[in-house]
Amino acid sequence: MWNSVEALEENIFLGTSPEFELCAYTICALTKNGDGICDYTHKGDPISIHIKTVNNGSLRILKAFPSIDHGDDGGNGGNGGNSGGSTASPGGNGGDGSKMQQLVDKMYAVDTDRPSSNEQKLNWGNKVEGDEDASPNPLFSYVNETIFQRPVYQKLIDMYNRDLFTADVCEAEPEMAGFRKQILTDVMKTFTATPMFQAAFQYLQDEGVVQKSLDDFLPELFTLWFGTYSRCHGAKGSSGWEHVFLGEWKGSTVDGQHDWVRYYLLEKAGKINYHGYDNYDGNLTGTFQYTWESYLKKVGGFLIHTSPAFDFSLFTACVYTHPGKNGCHFQIEGYNLGVTSYKQSCDDGTCLSTSYPTN
Repeated sequence: MWNSVEALEENIFLGTSPEFELCAYTICALTKNGDGICDYTHKGDPISIHIKTVNNGSLRILKAFPSIDHGDDGGNGGNGGNSGGSTASPGGNGGDGSKMQQLVDKMYAVDTDRPSSNEQKLNWGNKVEGDEDASPNPLFSYVNETIFQRPVYQKLIDMYNRDLFTADVCEAEPEMAGFRKQILTDVMKTFTATPMFQAAFQYLQDEGVVQKSLDDFLPELFTLWFGTYSRCHGAKGSSGWEHVFLGEWKGSTVDGQHDWVRYYLLEKAGKINYHGYDNYDGNLTGTFQYTWESYLKKVGGFLIHTSPAFDFSLFTACVYTHPGKNGCHFQIEGYNLGVTSYKQSCDDGTCLSTSYPTN
């Protein structure tokens, strides 16, 4: 409120100089040349600059303001409804005929490691309001754990059990060397040997994004997922892999955590308390709230009816070819879905900041 005038849901930069803001708004206005959004990352967090201009012989800025993408804490993004905001259309994965849709169709068809409807049961419970627990039961009511004997699950769960990462983003991660590096390399090689990743890699080559053999590409891919950077006062306490496949603690909240296997294991161990859903699309994906120990995930989500190797392959393809907020668009089982993903500079090159599904 300023005198009698109220600003509704407007944001400002904090911790920046007026010179920075002037330059940021100017660059966005000149590059968008009209109304638009400019996306970038700061300390691992996706930031958007919203710009509105008018050109009457000269370009003038009418409105400019920043926003933080709460997709990681706003998950799959509020369409509402107890059966999800997306509408299933007949005929399965129709999509829009795009190359990305063709890739997703192919990867989903060959993902023989994804759980069947009989191997995985969910209880979405009640719609959540505020921060209170609205659902007495866990999200996962049943998982046939024999699927965890398959290599993609075995390697991932073995990595989880070895406590190779520090959850707090303000604590630096151990050096990427020796036994730790070997375990993570084994997981990545298991994922990249799947037909899902082979399809994704062929797509990247066909799009001209990658012009290397797979063996030559693997070091770059390792840096993308496992390269460390700071989300807290300079401490190298985060990586794309930890953020997506394990989840992190940032202040009093959960940051990231976009893998159903990790969530299920923590929930089974009594470390996660499911509060309820915001929306969901069948048993494919959803947006929901929970606490991990004492840390709150206000709104988060992940793909549920896919294997971790599928997610890894999809997120890799999207961040290389269609990064940004809702940059990837496709259908799975008739639901309109997408992926938001961002990259950022890190000491070893280019690292993944985040990647997660949207609907």
